[in-house]
Amino acid sequence: MSDLDLLLTVMAAGASLYSLFTLRADARRLHYRDRSGFWRGVLPLLLGVALTVTLLLLPPLTGTNLNWAPSVALALAVAVAGLTWWVDLEPGRVLRVRTSRR
Repeated sequence: MSDLDLLLTVMAAGASLYSLFTLRADARRLHYRDRSGFWRGVLPLLLGVALTVTLLLLPPLTGTNLNWAPSVALALAVAVAGLTWWVDLEPGRVLRVRTSRR
C-alpha cells in the first residue's frame, strides 16, 4: 500500500465515522417514537457507509492490488458525509419526507 492509498483510506474511514456518529446523534435528538422512521429514512446513507467499508476492505481481504478502490471509497464517503451534514441541520426533515410520500 502506497502512502497515497493510506491517506485516502484514512480520509475515507474518517468521513465514514463522522457519518455514523452524526447520524446516531441526530437520532437521539428526535422523539423516541420517531427514531425507527428516522433510521429507515437514512438507510441509503448507511448503505453508502457499508459500501465504503467494503471497498476499503476489498484489497486486503482478496490479496489483490486494486488501485482504484481507495479513490472510489473516498469519493463515496465524502458524498455520504455531505448528505449526513445536510440531515444534521434538521433531522426532522427525514421524517417529513417519508410522511409526504405516503
